[in-house]
Amino acid sequence: MTGMGQRVLLFSSIGHALMHMMTAFYAVIVLTLAVAWELPAEDLLRLYVPASILLGVMSLPAGWAADRFGAPAMMVVMFLGLGLSSIACGLVPRGDTFLLSLALCGLGAFGAIYHSAGIGWVIRTAKEQGHAMGVNGLWGSAGLALYGIVPGVLITLASWRAAFIVPGVVCIGLGAVLYWQWRQGLVGDRPMPATPGVQSGRREFWRVFSVLSVTMALEGIIWAAVMFGAALVFESRFGPEIAALRDGLAALGIATKAVLWVGLATSTIYIVSGAAQYAMGRRVIDRYPLKSTYIVASALQVFAMLALAMGNGYVALLGAIASAVLSSAAGPVENILIARYTPTRYHGLGFGAKFVVALGASPVAILLIAWVRETTGSLELLFYGLAAVSVVITLVALLLPGRDRGQEARVPGERPAPQVAPAE
Repeated sequence: MTGMGQRVLLFSSIGHALMHMMTAFYAVIVLTLAVAWELPAEDLLRLYVPASILLGVMSLPAGWAADRFGAPAMMVVMFLGLGLSSIACGLVPRGDTFLLSLALCGLGAFGAIYHSAGIGWVIRTAKEQGHAMGVNGLWGSAGLALYGIVPGVLITLASWRAAFIVPGVVCIGLGAVLYWQWRQGLVGDRPMPATPGVQSGRREFWRVFSVLSVTMALEGIIWAAVMFGAALVFESRFGPEIAALRDGLAALGIATKAVLWVGLATSTIYIVSGAAQYAMGRRVIDRYPLKSTYIVASALQVFAMLALAMGNGYVALLGAIASAVLSSAAGPVENILIARYTPTRYHGLGFGAKFVVALGASPVAILLIAWVRETTGSLELLFYGLAAVSVVITLVALLLPGRDRGQEARVPGERPAPQVAPAE
């Protein structure tokens, strides 16, 4: 499985990057779209609410389809669907908010496939699950980094339409390559290997999933609030710095738009968090108890939210980076726990249910961002509230199984002996 596992990790990781970029870049594109269409940014941001709902809700049927038709087939569908939907966004007539919202729904619906199919696909075929999750998470964070850079560059060089169309074309091309590799038998799947010391009975499954349902929903609100709110925070708090940069470059004959610098600031968040997630997957998740890692990451989110609420531009940027890093630590832990405690034949449904909960929280965050900003003129109150939410997540996480014996019995640095689960 080594060669196939590496190819699976490659395609799943690229899909992770594109999915995150293409379901988030509207948060940056909307700043230019508001000017081009002469509409309030808050009103245009609300157009993404139906798409964000689909990004969560469609995870469950996508998981069922992955169990029924296989993860490779559903990944092909995801690539092609994301590409066509993104191109459709770029071809919407000026001012047609209904068609734009409809095309954005395609991004949400097809983007929902990734986590239901791709995450379990990687875990099942990986020799070292934490390392594989670290690599996969690095690519996902790269996609989040690109959600600021790619539209910022394409808007500067061409237009907001190019920011949708170019990634769409790339996505369709990758879908065609994966389809060919799958039909040639170069990529495939296998049952979930057993983990020593982990009991995967019905009682343990419901305990883990019940606790994670609460923590993942609340963590999903925090994640989406940082993803969609950071650009608005940086636009206001970095205003003087951006103006100085633009003036300095203009004196050299280089014209830039403010959205490019806001995009670069948001990209910095996920560049740093991606590197951190890779390091944590390799050095932390495969070596230390999952529960302890999860609790510490949740507790530290309190301080990240306070930095976003109280800090100036640079402190807010550090808070956003810290929040993304901590979410990057919590996410792989959740994925590995679900994979270990869910029978292989239900992996798609298990991950689909997870992301119905986690990604279904995004509409709540988007509506909160719009409401708080309209009411108060800033997002400080939102992040104060999310600091309190982080405390709740930490307390609920204490109810997870007390010892991940398969992890704690291992000497740090020692590789686990591979054990294949019986066919289900």
